[in-house]
Amino acid sequence: MGGKSAPAPDYAPLAQASREAAQIMGALGKEQLAFGRQQYAELSPLLRGIADTQQQAQREQMNQARDYYDYMRSTYRPVERGLVAEAQRFDTEAYRDQLAAQAAADAGRAFTATQAASQRAMGAMGVNPASGRFAGMQNQANLGLAAQRAAAMTGTRQQAQQMGYARKLDVTGLGRGLPGASTAAYGSATGAGTAAGQSYMAPGNQFANIFGQGAQTIGQGLNMQNQGLGQILSTQGQVYGQSMAAGDPFAQIVGTGLGAWAGGGFKGLSDIRVKENIERVGTHFRTQLPIYEFNYIHIPEKRFRGVMAQDVEKVFPDAVETMHDGIKTVNYAMLGMEMEEV
Repeated sequence: MGGKSAPAPDYAPLAQASREAAQIMGALGKEQLAFGRQQYAELSPLLRGIADTQQQAQREQMNQARDYYDYMRSTYRPVERGLVAEAQRFDTEAYRDQLAAQAAADAGRAFTATQAASQRAMGAMGVNPASGRFAGMQNQANLGLAAQRAAAMTGTRQQAQQMGYARKLDVTGLGRGLPGASTAAYGSATGAGTAAGQSYMAPGNQFANIFGQGAQTIGQGLNMQNQGLGQILSTQGQVYGQSMAAGDPFAQIVGTGLGAWAGGGFKGLSDIRVKENIERVGTHFRTQLPIYEFNYIHIPEKRFRGVMAQDVEKVFPDAVETMHDGIKTVNYAMLGMEMEEV
C-alpha cells in the first residue's frame, strides 16, 4: 500500500499524566464528599437542637402575643369605651345643667344648716335674734358662708370627678402599649420560626454544596484527561500522516483527516478506498444512510463508526467534497450525525 511508514510519536507520558490528573482530581473530589458527609453527621444533631429551641421560642412568643391581645380586649378596651362615653357626656347642655342644679342645692343646704346653727348660738348667749339689724347682718354673713361652703363642696366633687377621669386615662395609657407588644411578639415568633426552618435546612444545604464541589472537582479531572487524550490523538494523526512515505497518498490523507476529526473538525475522511474490515451495523434513522464500522488502512488498531462517501454522494451530493487527489470526504454536520470511535 505504499512506502514504509515511520513509527508514530510516543505520547505515552502525556497520556499517563492525563490519567494521573484525573485520578488526583477524583481522589480529591472523593475526599471532599467524605468530609461533607462527616460534617453533615456532626452538625446535623447540633443544628437540629438549635432549631428545636428556636421552634420552642416561637411557640412561647405566640402564646405571649395572644395573652397580650386577650388582656387588652378583656381589661383595657371596656375602660376606654367608658372613657369615650363619659367624654361625650361632658360636652352636653344637660350635664352642665346638672352641675348647676347640684351647686344650687349644695348652697341651699349649706345656708339652712348655717342659719340654724347661728340661731342656736345666739340664743345660748341671750341675744335676741329677732332684731331687724342683727338679723340682716347675720343673714348676710350666713349667706356668704353658705356660698363659700357650696362652692367648696361643688369644687371638691368636680375635683374628685376629674381625678377619677385622669386616673382612668392613666390606666388606659398603660394598656395602649399592649397592641404594639402583641404585634412585636407575633413578629418575633415569625422570625423564630423562620430561623428554625433555616437551621433545620442548614446541614442538608451545606452537604449539597460540598457534594457539588466534589462533583465539580471530579469532572474537572476527567475533562483534563479527555483534553489530554484528544490532543494526543489529534497530534498523532497529523504527525503520523505527515511521516508516511511519499509514495502512499492515502497515508497522508488518513492522518490529516483523523487529525481534523479529533481536533473537532466537522469533515470526515469517508472514502471507501481508505478503509478496510468494513461491516454494516445499521441505518441512520433520519437520513436512512447505511452505517458501518471499519478501520483505516494505516490505522488498523482503531475502529470507527460512520458512513461511506460513495453512499452519501448518491443521496446528498452537497455533503460530499472531493479532494485534489480524488479522495472523498463527508460533511457530517450537514447530515446531522457524527463519526464515532468505537
